[in-house]
Amino acid sequence: MKRHILLFATIFLLLTACAGMAASDPVFPATQPKVPAADAYEKPEYEVLPFVSGNQFLSEDGKQAVIAVYNYQIILLSLTNESALSPADAEAAARNLEAFNSKMQSISADLTEQGKAMAADAAEVYAEFGTLSSEYEDSADVGADFSGDIVSVYLHRSTYSGGAHPNRYTASYLFDLAAGQFIYPTQLAEDPEAFHTGAAEALLAQAETHPAHDSFWQDYTDIIACWNEAAVRFTSEGMTVCYSPYELAPYSAGEVELTLTWDQLRPLLGETGMARLGRE
Repeated sequence: MKRHILLFATIFLLLTACAGMAASDPVFPATQPKVPAADAYEKPEYEVLPFVSGNQFLSEDGKQAVIAVYNYQIILLSLTNESALSPADAEAAARNLEAFNSKMQSISADLTEQGKAMAADAAEVYAEFGTLSSEYEDSADVGADFSGDIVSVYLHRSTYSGGAHPNRYTASYLFDLAAGQFIYPTQLAEDPEAFHTGAAEALLAQAETHPAHDSFWQDYTDIIACWNEAAVRFTSEGMTVCYSPYELAPYSAGEVELTLTWDQLRPLLGETGMARLGRE
């Protein structure tokens, strides 16, 4: 009899325990969010998109004559594969877009202010000379070349405000996608000072055989020695240094371009510098 009582009590306790578990929410193992494998991520792929702005100004004398026009095309940096990036790469890419595009927007704002100032000057000239005055024009075109982690941005500008010909100049900006900032050309080299000096010597040797050499200013050697202050651009051919009219020679000489090939640059930049430019 005692055995039956003990067995009954045991069964009762088990049923009570099971009933308690059934009354509560089921407990499942904690699920972890699926993390893509490292090899499933892609490296950031950038592109540049054109952004165009312009305006036309008319005379206020009722003749509606065009007195000034400006047209500017800048570029903005964009990603083509944002959804395929790792969190770290996505954060770095966002930083790059912010830094690069802020600079481009600042350039656009400056150009627009200068265009408006040009139009104001044109209005004053028109008020004095009427239709005998010239139509003022200002244009700028910004483009870019990708070389490894470096984006070479160049700006070509032409401004006409009367006279025999328009004024032209070229400017450049180098953006380092790895560092997330604009840099100077010499910062690419393992030894910046050696790169600066060695490139100056190579560029000077090339200048000696340039077709416009005889028209160079007398102090052209000093100008070339400061080549990093000119417009510097890295392309598939190597490094091109562009001097705008009047910088190295008279207007008639046009833009003077001096280019160092990648083979010439390798001993000057070092392997680290070449790798940053996609030339391992």
